[in-house]
Amino acid sequence: MGSTVDNGEKRKRHPRGIFERPKASGVWWVLYFDDRGKRHREKVGPKSLAIDVYAKRKNEVRERRFFPEDIRRREVPLAAVIDDYLERNRGTLRWMDHYERYGRFWKGVFKGKTLREILPGDVERAIAKRRTQGSVRRGKDQKRRPLAPASINRELAFLRRVFNVAVADQKIETNPVRPSFFTRENNQRVRYLTDDEEQGLRKAIGELHWPTVAVALHTGLRRAEQFGLRWEHADFQAGVLTIPRSKSGKTRHVPMNETVRDTLRALPSRLKSEWVFPSITGETPLDAQNFYNRVFIPAVKRAGITGFTWHSLRHTFASRLAMAGVPLRTVQELLGHQSVTMTLRYAHLSPEHQLDAVRKLDSGGRTATRTATSPEQAKTAARVGEQVGDVTGETSGGAWNRTTDLGIMRPSL
Repeated sequence: MGSTVDNGEKRKRHPRGIFERPKASGVWWVLYFDDRGKRHREKVGPKSLAIDVYAKRKNEVRERRFFPEDIRRREVPLAAVIDDYLERNRGTLRWMDHYERYGRFWKGVFKGKTLREILPGDVERAIAKRRTQGSVRRGKDQKRRPLAPASINRELAFLRRVFNVAVADQKIETNPVRPSFFTRENNQRVRYLTDDEEQGLRKAIGELHWPTVAVALHTGLRRAEQFGLRWEHADFQAGVLTIPRSKSGKTRHVPMNETVRDTLRALPSRLKSEWVFPSITGETPLDAQNFYNRVFIPAVKRAGITGFTWHSLRHTFASRLAMAGVPLRTVQELLGHQSVTMTLRYAHLSPEHQLDAVRKLDSGGRTATRTATSPEQAKTAARVGEQVGDVTGETSGGAWNRTTDLGIMRPSL
């Protein structure tokens, strides 16, 4: 017969060896004694996991496989490590909403599991399922949409970073996220606005919101950089916009042309808010994702423009520079790319670049080709051709190095 309380109802008894603290917190502990009679308590997490851990500890004690010094490293819930990582880095991580979304995803995939219970095969199967099933699209239809390799790589990079921190904190010995799980990304696609499409987009989005688009088209700023601009970052006398912290974590300076100067000077927020693109209250910056979903994308659809995102405005900026004959090195500096490799995608748009290449086939080039008739000269020319082909192959692929490190968050270039 169970024990009773004053009202005569039976008191609810929990399974032996576990207890909840604080009450109604959902955090469960285990309590047991080793073979020497010493009492041990462990903070576990979910109740179901606490029941399993208690049974496991009792078996280890019975079989003399119990080593107290390893407990802290052996049974740590993944969910607790993710929450701790996010809390420790809150205020320092950029794009915190992305990190929180990745955290929710992995906590759902490995619900109730500890670090040591997650094996490389488990991560690989989760990613394989992610690639085939994708994610549920928001909206009434709730249809699933395929995920791009970049999106899956970001989720993997987050999980790998969490496990790296756990390894550094000696909560686990190895990281189950392997480099081979990452997919090579194809970042060579360049979608830019034509002149007719630009006019259509301007008409569709309206003059109220066009300045936001115009600044992107004439500066090539990343979305986070533009929507985080303060008026103190705009130096009209020098004609420069200062980005205090760019994607690389460094400060960079972007020159303003006359279109940008006139557009910014005409903004009503100049005398009302510290933000160049403020929210309705003026106390906070305009929510970039909200503007993108509620204003920009509907306007793109009304204009009949397909395959176009906000980042395509940055592509448009770079493409127009290349087509105007601006050297790729200068384009690289204006975009803030750390390496010219990322800028090479615009090389085919440069008329000067192409013209210089075909001019080599003019009279001087043909004469040189005809005179190189000796076997040794022919072999040398062939070797040079092979080397040129090899270099081209290396620089035209996807940017693999971008996808495997979460140290710099890269939802866009």
